[in-house]
Amino acid sequence: MAGLVVFAEKKQCGVEAVHAKVAGNAGPILTGTQAEAVRFHDDKDSYTGVHAQGGPSTVDANRGLDGLLDRSDADVRGVKNAANVAAVTH
Repeated sequence: MAGLVVFAEKKQCGVEAVHAKVAGNAGPILTGTQAEAVRFHDDKDSYTGVHAQGGPSTVDANRGLDGLLDRSDADVRGVKNAANVAAVTH
């Protein structure tokens, strides 16, 4: 309110006119744009590889130190052999 008084003095008009102008304002007008369609992003039928099957897993089994430091036999992808899993997990 004090700022409106200073503004009215600077513009050399009445304080009531400034209050009326501010009160009559509709507030901020927010506008934006709509993104265009991108075929390779929006069309899931065009997905390839891992993403066609739902994407990579973000939940890995045994991410603790015992899993990281486990040197037992595993296949090429790092999956433990069934016999070794029973021995490691006790």
